Amino acid sequence: MKVILTKDVDKLGKSGEMKQVADGYATNFLIPNRVAVPAAGGAYRAWQHDIASREDKRVRERADAEIAATRIASTTLTMGVKVGEGGKLFGSITSKDIADALARRGIEVDRHKVELDEPLKSLGTYKVAIKVYGGLSPEVTIVVEPKG
Repeated sequence: MKVILTKDVDKLGKSGEMKQVADGYATNFLIPNRVAVPAAGGAYRAWQHDIASREDKRVRERADAEIAATRIASTTLTMGVKVGEGGKLFGSITSKDIADALARRGIEVDRHKVELDEPLKSLGTYKVAIKVYGGLSPEVTIVVEPKG
């Protein structure tokens, strides 16, 4: 029996996929537990439409991500910070600070997408990668200089 999965099922597939399964497995487990629907009639046509709309959405997201990636790659952030003796910073610059600075420039980025191994604690110029989309990680240039 062909079924369309409505939820992820271990060792079978992900939500939205069409699978060929044994009749008993479908009628006794998948369909009663609402993790699949029979791939017949309206459900099959809706599934085909859903695949097309999901592909369109993925293409749009990819295009938006590429635009954001070019904006990020061409951005230089200048962070003015208080400095102590020997060029050491009071505090540090974290991924949240970088995400906030990008947001002020009109580029919305989740702080978890900023690939910063450890906070920046000294003056200088740094390149930090930002995860935008699968396979796209442009680097933003960060210049840390003394405030004042």
